[in-house]
This record gives sequence, structure tokens and C-alpha cells, in this order.
Amino acid sequence: MKSSTLLVILAVQAVLVMGIFSAVAKENAVGESKAIDINPGQLKCCSNCNFSFSGLYTCDDIVKKCDPVCKNCAVVKTYPVKMFKCTDTFLGMCGPSCKKY
Repeated sequence: MKSSTLLVILAVQAVLVMGIFSAVAKENAVGESKAIDINPGQLKCCSNCNFSFSGLYTCDDIVKKCDPVCKNCAVVKTYPVKMFKCTDTFLGMCGPSCKKY
């Protein structure tokens, strides 16, 4: 009885310690040069998708107007017409090609 109680206490303690280390690591971004801000939305379409096996993707399309779901829309060309690129990182699969739209 005493050994099983001791085992349970040690297991709970290990879980608590790992939770604390996990929270500190996430807060300080240990092992990462910078934290990635993931956009939970999905683009309507993307013709030049950069998908990684981690489940994250970016879209390199240069467009006249960014998709409304895009949080970070950067100007990439100003002449003769202003063009933009969404610099967000998304979670999931790339949307359909923009050639349909």
C-alpha cells in the first residue's frame, strides 16, 4: 500500500515539474530564435504555397489586395502598381490554387 501511494505521489510530482518546465520554455521560447505567430484562419486560395511537414504553411502569392484573413500584409512592389504579400504563417493544408478565382 505504501509503495503504490509513493509511486502515485512521485508520478504527480513529475507531471507538475514537467508542466512548469514546459510553461517556462514556452514563455522564453527556449531553443527558438523567435516565436511563430500562427494565424488560425485559412486563405481563400494560394498558388505558391510553402507547406512544411510540421503542418505549417506560408503563401508566396503576390496580389493586388491581401485576403481578409491575413493579419500581416506587406507591400512587396510599388511601381507601376502596388502589390502585396501575406506574411502570415498558417496551420493546416494550403487552400486551392488561385487560378480558379
